Amino acid sequence: MINSLLPTRLSGRFRGSVLSIPFLFLFLGFQAFGQDDFKPKLGLIDRVSLEMTAYPGDSTADAVYLYDRGKVNFTYDDQKGLLMTTNIWVRIKILKESALARASAGIPCYEGPSYKEQEWVEDLKGYTYNLENDQIVRTELDKKTVRREKTAESIATTKFNLPNVKKGSIIEYTYSVVSPMNVKNEPSPWVFQSSIPSRWSEYNIVVPDFLDYKMTMGGYLQLHINNQEATNVSVGHSRFDGGGRSYRFVVKDAPAFVNEPYITTEADYLSKIAFELATVRVPGGMVKNYSQTWENVDRTLDEAKWFGGELRRSGFLKEIRDEIAQKTTDPAERMTLAYKHIQDHMKWDGYSGLYSGDGIKKAYDNRKGNACDINLMLTVLLRELDVECDPVLLSTRSHGQLNQYIPLIDSFNYVIAQARVGEKTYFLDASVPFAKPGLLPERTLNAFGRLIPKKGVGRFIEINPADSQSKLEMITANIVPEDGIVKGSYSISYGGYEALDWRSTYAAETDNIFHEALKKEVPEWKIQNLVIKNKAEDLKGTVNVSCDFELEDENASPGVFYFNPIMAGRWTKNPLKSKDRIYPIDLGTGISASFIGNFTLPEGYALEEMPKAEIVVLPEKGGKFSYQVRQVGNVIQVNTMIQVSRTRFLPEEYGDLKEFFERVVQKHAQPLVIKKKNI
Repeated sequence: MINSLLPTRLSGRFRGSVLSIPFLFLFLGFQAFGQDDFKPKLGLIDRVSLEMTAYPGDSTADAVYLYDRGKVNFTYDDQKGLLMTTNIWVRIKILKESALARASAGIPCYEGPSYKEQEWVEDLKGYTYNLENDQIVRTELDKKTVRREKTAESIATTKFNLPNVKKGSIIEYTYSVVSPMNVKNEPSPWVFQSSIPSRWSEYNIVVPDFLDYKMTMGGYLQLHINNQEATNVSVGHSRFDGGGRSYRFVVKDAPAFVNEPYITTEADYLSKIAFELATVRVPGGMVKNYSQTWENVDRTLDEAKWFGGELRRSGFLKEIRDEIAQKTTDPAERMTLAYKHIQDHMKWDGYSGLYSGDGIKKAYDNRKGNACDINLMLTVLLRELDVECDPVLLSTRSHGQLNQYIPLIDSFNYVIAQARVGEKTYFLDASVPFAKPGLLPERTLNAFGRLIPKKGVGRFIEINPADSQSKLEMITANIVPEDGIVKGSYSISYGGYEALDWRSTYAAETDNIFHEALKKEVPEWKIQNLVIKNKAEDLKGTVNVSCDFELEDENASPGVFYFNPIMAGRWTKNPLKSKDRIYPIDLGTGISASFIGNFTLPEGYALEEMPKAEIVVLPEKGGKFSYQVRQVGNVIQVNTMIQVSRTRFLPEEYGDLKEFFERVVQKHAQPLVIKKKNI
C-alpha cells in the first residue's frame, strides 16, 4: 500500500528514517504463518464479493481492500540507464456512500529538468463492477478522462475518476510508475494496513545481486507469507544480468488502523516494509556505498555551516555572558540564568527544525527563531559560561520514533540541549516560555535522542520525562442537607506538566480568564474570591488556585441528601475504549492526581452506608489507585489518589491498564447518601 499514491487513504508520508521497529524481520526464513494463497486475475470479480453488504471482520467499515498489491522490478534503458518499475494493483469494495471518494485517485511523479530525470505512468487501467438485473456489469475507465496536473514544484500528478461508482460497487485499477534510478534509487515504503480493513495486502520485489537494500519491517501484524528465493534476473543489459532474489510478503485480514489514545504517530504503528539502498556493486565497475554510519552523520553535522558552524559562533553573546558571569560562579545558577535569558529573549516561531535558518546571531537579534536556533544559542551561551552542554537531536512524537538501525539525518526534526552540572544532567528546551529547567515539552518525549558532544563520538540517550502531570485538589465544605447546599473552599495545586499546561494557557492572561474557564468546568458552582498564586514567578514551584464556592441541589429532599464527594478532578470516562489492543501504550508522561475532601455535617446527620475502600495496583509498580471514605465525628473525609509512574505499557498489559482506569471511573462515580438519624 503506497500511501502517497492514494490520497483517499491515511494521511502522512513515510520515510525510510521513520520506522516503527517493535519487530525486526531479517527475512532469512521462507514461507510462514500458513499456506493459504490468493492470486486473482485482473478484470474478473467473484459474485460473492459484489453481493457483500458488510465486511464480516468489521461491520463499521465503509470500504475494504479485497486485494492490494505492489510489485517492483528493475530494467535497463539505453537512454535513461537503470529503471525501477513499481506496479500497483488495487481492488476495493465500496460498502457505504462515505467511501465513494475512493473512486478518485492521483499518481504523483517527479519531473526533473530533463527527460532523463522524470518519472512516468504506464499501463493505467481501471474498472467498476456492479450488480445490475442480477448480472455483473463491468464499466471500464475512459482513458480520455485521465488528466495530468502540475500539483507542486517538480511534481505532476496523473488523476482519474472511476465511472459508475455507487454503494455496493467494486472498483479496481492498476498502473505502473517508472523511475530512473538517478531520480529514485530505493522503493517507496509499502504499508500493509490503512484506515479501512484489508483482506489481502501483498508486496513483491525482485532485487538484482548488484543492488543491496536494507529491508526493515515495522508494525504489529504478522506476515501471512514471507518468501524469498534465488532467481535469475534479466535487466536488459548483459552487464547487469545475473542472479538476484525474489521476495514475497503478504499480510492477510489486516484490521483497519484505529488512531487510539496514547500513541505517538500512526506511522510508528502501521505494519509496513521500508528500504534503504546500502551498496551498488556493478559487475566490472566501481562499488558505491550509500549506507551511512552514525559517525558519518555526527561528522556531517559538525562540519555543516548550519549546525556545527553555528556552535562556533559566540561573539554576539559576549555581553550577556559577562553579565551572568559577574552575578555568580555557581554552575547551576549560571545554567538557570542563561536558560531564563534565552527563554525570555527569544520567541519560538512554531517550527521544529534541525537546521538554523538564517543563523543564530540573526535569530537572536530578531528575538525569534525555530527550536534549533534557540537551543543552539543556549548551548553556545552555556559553553561560554563554562557549563558543560551539548545539543541533542531527536524526533518529536508527531514525527515518529527514531530508527537506530538506519543512520540518517532525516531521522531527526528537533534540537534540545543537555547540560551537566556536577552529577546531574538537565534536558533544556528554551523555546518553551514557562518550562522550568529539566522539563521538556511533551512533543519531545519520544524515547531516545542522539547526543552530539563537543569532543568524542555521539551516542543515543534515553529521554524520559522528569515530571508527571501532577495536581492536588482539596475541598473543605459544610453540607446543609435540608437545603441541598454544599458550601466551602476549594484549592488546586498544579505541578509538573499540569503547571506547564496551565501557565502556557493562563500565565499571561488576567485572572478573570481562568475564572471563566473554571466556571465552565464546574457550571453548577457559584464561585467567589478566586485567588491565583505563582502564575509564573517561580517556575520550579506549583501554581496555586483557591476560591470559595457554593453548590445547591434543587432536587434535594428532606431527611436524605445524595452527593458525589469527588467534586473536582473526577474521572468520568475511561480513555481506553477498545476491547483489546495490538499496539503499545505511550502515555508520554506519568500521572499524579489526588483529591482530599472534608465535609462537615450538621448535628443529627450521618452517612447511611460507608463505601468500601479500594486499592488497585498495576503490575511491576506501574501505578496505584486508592479510594477511601470515612466519618470522624460529624466530618466525612474523602481521599483518592491516582498515580501512574510508568509511561509505556506493552500490548499484553493493555487489559490491566484499561481495568485500572475503569475502576477509577467507577469509584469516582459512586455517590454518598446522607440521612437524618432517627432520634
